[in-house]
Amino acid sequence: MNATSDRLSRWTSAIFACALVNLGLGLLLSVLGFGWPAVPATAPVSLAMVHLLTIGWLALLMFGALFQFVPVITSRKLPSQALPLVTLIGVECGLALMIGGFCALGRSTWAGLLLPIGGVLVIVALLVGSATLLVPLAAKWPVPLSARFVLAGLGFLLLTILLGLSLALALTVSATDPALTPLLADGVGYHALAGFGGWFTLTAIGVSYELLPMFMLAPHERGALGASVLWVGVGGFLAALAAGLAAAAWPAAWIATLEQGGRLAIVLALGLYLADVVRLYRGRRRRQIELHNRAAIGAFVALGLAVLLAIGAVATNRLAALAPSLVLLVLLGWLSGLGLTQLYKVVAFLSWLSRYGGQLGRGPVPRVQDLVNEPRSIGFFVLYFAAIAVATIGAVLGPDNMIRAALAFALLAVLLLAREYARAWRAIYARAAPPAIPRSPIAPGPEGIR
Repeated sequence: MNATSDRLSRWTSAIFACALVNLGLGLLLSVLGFGWPAVPATAPVSLAMVHLLTIGWLALLMFGALFQFVPVITSRKLPSQALPLVTLIGVECGLALMIGGFCALGRSTWAGLLLPIGGVLVIVALLVGSATLLVPLAAKWPVPLSARFVLAGLGFLLLTILLGLSLALALTVSATDPALTPLLADGVGYHALAGFGGWFTLTAIGVSYELLPMFMLAPHERGALGASVLWVGVGGFLAALAAGLAAAAWPAAWIATLEQGGRLAIVLALGLYLADVVRLYRGRRRRQIELHNRAAIGAFVALGLAVLLAIGAVATNRLAALAPSLVLLVLLGWLSGLGLTQLYKVVAFLSWLSRYGGQLGRGPVPRVQDLVNEPRSIGFFVLYFAAIAVATIGAVLGPDNMIRAALAFALLAVLLLAREYARAWRAIYARAAPPAIPRSPIAPGPEGIR
C-alpha cells in the first residue's frame, strides 16, 4: 500500500476473495442436492451449507469491509496489519473443521472433536477481528453514527457466538445435555435472530450509511431518523432475544409483552431505515446513480419484502412454514445482495487506490469508474436478484427443483460478478480507457472518482 492508503488493510482483497469462494461453495451444495432444499434444513450437510454462507461468506465480507472503513471513519490505523490475516486464517481453518464435523454427525465420533475445535477456532478468529476493530473505535470518541452501528453489531456478534457455542455443545457433548438440550428446540431461531438481525443487519446498515453517501455525494449526517434506526433496532432485537431466552424463568404475560414489543420495534426500525434510504437517494448531489447503487435497490426491496413476509407469517401463525423463504430473502436477497453490489465499487476503489492513488498530481490517471464496465455487468445483477426472487417463490410454493434451478442461476450470476471484480482489481478495463486527471479520489465532477 502507498501513502494514500496507509490506513487501509492490505488483506482485505484476500478476505473478499475467500468470502466469494465460500458463497459459491454454499450455493453449489444446494444446487447439487447435498443441502437444503433437497434434504431437510436441519440435516448436517444443510448446516454445513448454512455456515458456509453465514460465517464463510457474510462474516468474512463484513470484516473485510470493516477492516477498510473503520480506519477511515475514525481516522485511526488498525493496531496491526497482521491481525486481519489471523482473522482470515482462523475463520477458514475453523470453518473447514466445522464442516467436517457437521458431515460426521451421526456417522462418526469425529464430530465430537471437529465441531468444538472448529467452533473454537472460528470464535477466536472473530474475537481477534473484533478486538482489531475496537482499538481504533475506542481511540476516537464520540464516533459517528455508522461506527455506532458497527459497535452494536459487534455486541450482537458476541451473543451470536455464545448461542452458537451452546448449540454445538448440546449437539456433541452428552454431559451438557440436561442444561443445554432445551436450546435445540428454539435456540436455532434465536441464534439466527442474533446473527442475521443484530450482527449482520445492524452492521450492514452502518456500512451502508458510510458507503451510500460517499459514492452518491449525499449528506452523511442522518439526524434523528438515523439515530432512531439504531436505538429502536437494538432495543427490538434485545427484547425479542430476551423474551425467548428467559421464557422459562419469567411469567408468560411478561414474555408475551416483551416478545410483541421487540417484534414491533424491529419492524419499526427497519421501516425507518428504508425510509431513510429513500431520503438518501433523493438527497444525492450526483445526478447519475452508478450501477452498484442502482443494483442495491434490489437488496433494499428484498429487505422490505422480508419485513412484510415476517409480519404476514406471524399474523397467520405460519412462521415455521415460511421460514425458508424468509431466510432466502434476508440471507441471499438483502445481506448478500447488498454485499455483492457494494463489492462492485469497493473492489474498484481499492484497486484504484493501490495502483493510482500515489500518482495524483503527477500525470493523467484513470477514474475509478474506468476500472469497471457497467453495461457488461448490469445483466449479472438482474440475473442474481431475479434468481433469488424465483427461489423465494419456490420456497413458498414448495417445489425443490424450482429452488435449486433458481439458485443455480444465482450461482452463475455470482461467478460472472466475481470475474468482473477480478477484472476491476487487475484494472483490465482501465487499460483501454483514456486517462483522466482526478483532483482527489472522492471529488465530485467528471474528473473525480466516478
